[in-house]
Amino acid sequence: MNLKILSTKLKEFQNIDESVITTLYTLSSRSLLVLIALAALTTAALYPILHTSIILWFLSLVVLTGYRLYMAYIFKQKPEKYSMVIWYKNFVVSAIVTALIFSTIGFIFIHQVDYYYQVYIIAVVLGLSSGSIVSLSPDIRLNIVYAGILMFPLTLTMLFLSDTPIHLILAVSLILYFIAQVTTIVKIDAQKKEFDNLQSEHMLLESLFRNAPLGIFTYNNDLEVLECNEKLNKLFEHDKEKIIGMNLNHLPDSRVLGSLQNALTQGPQTYEGPYISLNDKHFWIDAKAFSFFDTSNRVLGGVGMIEDKTKEHAALTELEYMVQHDMLTGLLNRRGFKNYIENLVSHKKHKTCFSILFYLDLNQFKSVNDSLGHEVGDDVLLAVSKRLSTLLGKSCMVSRLGGDEFIIIVPHISTDSHIADKKAREFSKAIEGVFLEPFVIKEMHLHIKSSIGIVLMEPGYTNTEEIIRHADLSMYQAKIANDHISYYDASLDKQQKDLFILQHDLAYAIEKDQLELFYQPIVSIKKDKLYSAEALIRWEHTTKGLLSPEDFIPLAIKAGLLSQITWWVVDKVCQDIAQWKKENRWKLKYVSINVNAQQFVENDFPVKFLKKLNKYGLETKDIMIEITERSLIDNFDNTQHVINGLRSKGVKCAIDDFGIGYSSLSYLKKLSFNTLKIDRAFIKNIETNPKELHLVSTILDIGRHFNYNIVIEGIEDANQKELLLKLDDKLRYQGYHFSKPLHGEGFRQRFLK
Repeated sequence: MNLKILSTKLKEFQNIDESVITTLYTLSSRSLLVLIALAALTTAALYPILHTSIILWFLSLVVLTGYRLYMAYIFKQKPEKYSMVIWYKNFVVSAIVTALIFSTIGFIFIHQVDYYYQVYIIAVVLGLSSGSIVSLSPDIRLNIVYAGILMFPLTLTMLFLSDTPIHLILAVSLILYFIAQVTTIVKIDAQKKEFDNLQSEHMLLESLFRNAPLGIFTYNNDLEVLECNEKLNKLFEHDKEKIIGMNLNHLPDSRVLGSLQNALTQGPQTYEGPYISLNDKHFWIDAKAFSFFDTSNRVLGGVGMIEDKTKEHAALTELEYMVQHDMLTGLLNRRGFKNYIENLVSHKKHKTCFSILFYLDLNQFKSVNDSLGHEVGDDVLLAVSKRLSTLLGKSCMVSRLGGDEFIIIVPHISTDSHIADKKAREFSKAIEGVFLEPFVIKEMHLHIKSSIGIVLMEPGYTNTEEIIRHADLSMYQAKIANDHISYYDASLDKQQKDLFILQHDLAYAIEKDQLELFYQPIVSIKKDKLYSAEALIRWEHTTKGLLSPEDFIPLAIKAGLLSQITWWVVDKVCQDIAQWKKENRWKLKYVSINVNAQQFVENDFPVKFLKKLNKYGLETKDIMIEITERSLIDNFDNTQHVINGLRSKGVKCAIDDFGIGYSSLSYLKKLSFNTLKIDRAFIKNIETNPKELHLVSTILDIGRHFNYNIVIEGIEDANQKELLLKLDDKLRYQGYHFSKPLHGEGFRQRFLK
């Protein structure tokens, strides 16, 4: 149901008759007791943290609820005491005030508790909101307003909390839940109106069961099923005859049974969670149950409503996994590692115990990639991760930060520094032993060694950024050590020899014009029609040969040379495009260049970039700026306005290497980029692993949802191309299958004839 239809429906409910008011007061007398019980449990749970404030909150609810119960009693005994208008206004005002008071735990108290209590508060608010669907069902306006007051502050709070990306996921889930709840309220109200118009119980049940969007069944006080609708039968794939008369006590999965039983005596109940059907199939359901009465107000049985949430739950689970894990190895990624170490330093054991952090870098990995290809490199990373996980077991944390870098943490090893140091040496030897045997990859015996930086995490030290920095320094020191093992000490902060050497070499490279520009074509996947190209920088080092960006750009960032390199690339690309246009060879929609989002913090970057285009007589559409996902997220707050400013001038932007180490759905929503480039890691194994092909399909759906042009990186053979073509024939791609990156002149001769 869209918002326009919903708004029209709401306007239909302008007159509140006496029966609605009577029902509201009748239902409130039951639900208010549940509310007080829920508030009491919440108070008991939060009192150790919130103390007096939660007591005051509880007392205010008690006073207000007592007043409402009193008014419900007076209404029942002497309804003529006030006019129906006054009775109605009294109920609405008191209900809204109740919601306002209760909602304060979702935007005032939630900031004062840790993550687990936050989850508890969310559960409490959702429980109350869900329960209000039935208790306020006679009045749709009040029902929606009540739910909105409960959910809106909590949702805003989740949006502005930035501790972990799960808050963003929770915020989106709360919004979806609220929309679903409003839709359910409207549907329930519509069904209630239909109930009032039907002339017989048989017609009511037939119509309700036939048209309801949920699986519905009724049962008696002995928990025997009386009736069920076709939706329920289709959902669980069983015959109606198998269900009618069945005692719910005999369900193979009893997790939902408690809610069905309690609905007969304790008011409406809700269950959301796993459920195994009679056919032994696994579901994730949202079940609601409530009792129904005869004319004497005696409970005759209950009504259960089942909604299948399996797909939604699976999607959320998959997204949560993607947020925390590296897609190649299944280990924790950078985000997952940061969450782990934050939890580690906040654990009570950390106050007295040492922990050990090992930062590993594979020494020969680049040569493996360069000489044998990225597929072999990926297999090496996977083999290393398996050996480390097998060696260390579940008591230790193993993560892959990206590339060939791994971090291992042995938590709470000892309270004695000498013992901790001894254990660190033992573990380092064991880790070295992982690399003694060659890695057999595609019948090749590869001898891989690692450099290991070691940090003893001191008890009580909680600066995780400094811990990671210390590990990084010790690892780089290990790379130049004879045994490739280095412990962090304070002197490493002053010993960054490699960085200074590279800084000098890079400055020399720019001055002596040792940088070169290559172009890789981007073509349509359907017809291999040339569309655009990506400019790729290379460095012709005097001793190391031709170096790719991953070899020098990270250190260039640390050395403060990134700006010079980027503007060299911009100038060179502008010169080439201008020359191609002058020669009437320009056939491309654009040339894309890679810009680290960190550079956007420079003063007047957009102005300088636009001046460059103007200097060479280019249009803003001629160059697209690619921003790697990782640099975008790390610098998002400082770069968002710069990106929007460039877009307002007609400069198109793309997200490069999408999905590596992070989940970027929130950023896709906040910034309307033009193009999404999916990293090669996602398509590497699509020929042999259907799950990875499904993951690519999911990412394509996300990109299409936000109206992105999608480019696939790293297609290396025809089989990969054919599989992706079947998913979407409008894709564009680049990779060795069509062409490797070519020097500017070679690119011109081959593609710009």
